[in-house]
Amino acid sequence: MNDLPEEERIARVRQARQVLAGDAVRPSPDPWGGSDGRTALSPLQRNYVIGLAVLLLIGVLLAFVFSLGVASAVFFVLALGLLAAGLMF
Repeated sequence: MNDLPEEERIARVRQARQVLAGDAVRPSPDPWGGSDGRTALSPLQRNYVIGLAVLLLIGVLLAFVFSLGVASAVFFVLALGLLAAGLMF
């Protein structure tokens, strides 16, 4: 059936077993975390998140000082920013 030498046949069987066992398969790296487990954000993404945090802080302060009606405009902009963040990240 096969005209392969015995050594070559054994090598192919060994290679097939290693592939089937997952010996040569490496898991893909986590896109959200670095090697030490922290999230790796680009400087643009970091500034965007800081801007959203500032909007949240301003909205909460306006809600406590004045009313929720005054802060609703800031919260609306924050909501738009969060939606855009879902598309950016």
